[in-house]
Formats: sequence, C-alpha cells, structure tokens
Amino acid sequence: MTNPTSNFGWQMPTPTDLVTDLPADFEVFGQAVDTSMADLKGGTTGQILSKATNADMDFTWITNDVGDITAVNVTSPITGGGSSGAVTIGVNAASTSASGVVQLSDSTSTTSSVLASTPTATKAAYDLANAAIAKSTVTTAGDIIYRNATVPTRLGIGTAGQVLTVNSGATAPEWAAASSGGMTLISTTTLSGLSTSVTVASNTYKNLVAYIYGAGTASANFNFNCRINSITASTYLYQQRTGQTGGAIVNTAGDTSAIDLNNPGYIAVKGADTDNAWNVTFWDCNSTNRKIVTVNGSYKGGDSTNTIMTNQVSVRDATSAITNITVISNTSLTGGTIQLYGVK
Repeated sequence: MTNPTSNFGWQMPTPTDLVTDLPADFEVFGQAVDTSMADLKGGTTGQILSKATNADMDFTWITNDVGDITAVNVTSPITGGGSSGAVTIGVNAASTSASGVVQLSDSTSTTSSVLASTPTATKAAYDLANAAIAKSTVTTAGDIIYRNATVPTRLGIGTAGQVLTVNSGATAPEWAAASSGGMTLISTTTLSGLSTSVTVASNTYKNLVAYIYGAGTASANFNFNCRINSITASTYLYQQRTGQTGGAIVNTAGDTSAIDLNNPGYIAVKGADTDNAWNVTFWDCNSTNRKIVTVNGSYKGGDSTNTIMTNQVSVRDATSAITNITVISNTSLTGGTIQLYGVK
C-alpha cells in the first residue's frame, strides 16, 4: 500500500526521531521550529541543563559539580547563617574595639572614631598642612618652627648640650648653654694683691654666686671682704654669726664699707693656711631693689688651729644692677681663686 504521505514528499517520523527530525519536518508546513532544538536530547541521570553558547535554544547537559549546601556558618563580624530554610547573613559595623563594616568619609574635620578616611580626605589634610607652613621654612634636621610677630619662622638646631630657653625680650625662643644645677660659670679669676674685681652682665641672670677659695698671704693673717659695684661707702648693713670650734658664738651688727667674709676684730684668716672657702650669693642681682647677700664660709683662724664658720646676711642700700664684684684684703694676697656663676 502506498504511503499516504508520499504525495507530499515527506513521511511521518518515528518516535525516536521526534527531537531530531520534527523541527525540519514542521518547516514543510510553513511552521518553522528553531533547528537548534535538535541538540537538546535526553541527558543522563544527575546531569543538569547548561547553556552551550549564546545562540538561541543552544543548551547542553553537564555533570552537576556544584554540590549541595548543608549549612552556612559565620563568625564575627558576619552575622546570621543557618542550616535550613531561608538563610540571612549580615556584617556588624566596625568600631575601635572590633572589626566590621566601616563607612568611608571625605571629611577633614570629623572627630568620629568609626569612619574611615578616604584618599580624598588624606590629600585635603595634607594640602591644608602644607598651605599653613611651607616645607621650605625648615632646612636642617632638628630645626624648630615658631611664630614670630607675624608668620611662622625657623629656629635652627642648636649645638650639643644647649637647652631651649626664651630670649631676654621674652619675644622668641633661643638656644642657650646648659649648666649643672641651672648655673652657668661666668668667669674664673686668680686673686692677687689687695683687690681683685670681676665684671658681669647681671641682666643675663637672676642671681650671682661667687665661690672664693684658697686665699692666702705669705705669712700675715688678714681680714677678707667683698664689695658690690666698687662702692666703698658705709652703706653695707649686716648681721654676722660666727662660730669657733670649742669657742663662743658671737653676733655683731652695724654699718660697714664692705661685706665681711670673716669677722674683723674677732678672728682673722690665717695667712699661711689656704684651707678656706666661701660661698657668696647675690640675690636678685638685676633688680632695682635693695640687694641681699648671704655668706657661708669656713677658714682657719689666725689665732688658733680651730675652724671658723661664718654665716651672715648683708643688705646694701642700692637700686641698680650688679655689674662687678670686688674681693679685697687688708694684706696683699699671694693666691686664691674666685669663680663667678650666674643663675637664670
């Protein structure tokens, strides 16, 4: 029997050819089906459908290699998780004590401790700093920047051992020599003859300290004194307390023409013995007030082998700064030293 479809030039596909032949066969009727469906044949157990190319209806079967998710486990700063149902996760905000999500900020003025600076903010801060003080202001490692009357300016690094202080006009910092205990050795002078003077710019210092030691003569005992600004008038007022080992303690008072380092008329300094020393402090030496002077000393008495201790306070009626100190003796000195220190 003739195939009833032979007059149409085609024959019905077998069941096994439905996928491969049906799209082409349908085209006979003008009902075109995308022939790429011919690639979509039955896969194997466990395979999944995957796109083969960008072409329409171009799919292929592949092995499922993704695996099954049984749980979503999280640790801080991530939150949420779970092993069933819809799983939600999140991230905690960062703080100064815990890591987490942080928000960026372009601000150069915020005081927040949880925002993170962006490169924009960092550059803005850098530009502000450079705009305020030019890098060229300083030229040497260790330079210091300070403000003069109008603008920031440079104070060059000092030398080894110097300390930073304020200048005499109290207008700017400056480097100055450091000294032990806040004292600066101004001069060291050898004592000779009947008088030895030491000049000092007292306006540099608050107090002056004269350390006098080793004074002596050829043989004769001597009385020892000092004066301020070479003034010889009897305007030195003092009260003296002198102690002799094994002897009496006496007090004298009155006006004199010099500040006594020993006790004249009581016990002179033993001339042949240079085992002596005095510390004379001139307080507030640059003021316009009356000057106060304290004397502490130790020497061998001229009439005995005992050590004499002196302690006195002398006040001079004067209202000008101390510019020189003179050490005097009633017998020509053959040796001794005066070291003058300034205290700022």
